[in-house]
Amino acid sequence: MKIKLDVILDAIEMADDNYTYFLDLETGESVFLADELITGLDNERLEDEIDENPERYLRLPTKFEIHEYHIMEEFIWTLNGERADKLECAIRGRGAFED
Repeated sequence: MKIKLDVILDAIEMADDNYTYFLDLETGESVFLADELITGLDNERLEDEIDENPERYLRLPTKFEIHEYHIMEEFIWTLNGERADKLECAIRGRGAFED
């Protein structure tokens, strides 16, 4: 199944302490569970669906759970030799991310 990147990016951007987003792997759409105490929204039906079909729903991270620096480090660890060394040096130290 093809999943639109915009669906995932929008869900990650919208997720916060009040809303947890999931990707429905059957439909390719995002769904969310709201904190009922804060939002007043009733999620019981969807919550039961997610609990009963955990292989169908993939919890998406919030923008606060994504650590760009760690993602870069993990990518560099997949490389070998001079390219890895150059990239590792490029992300370290003062001024590494200045224009």
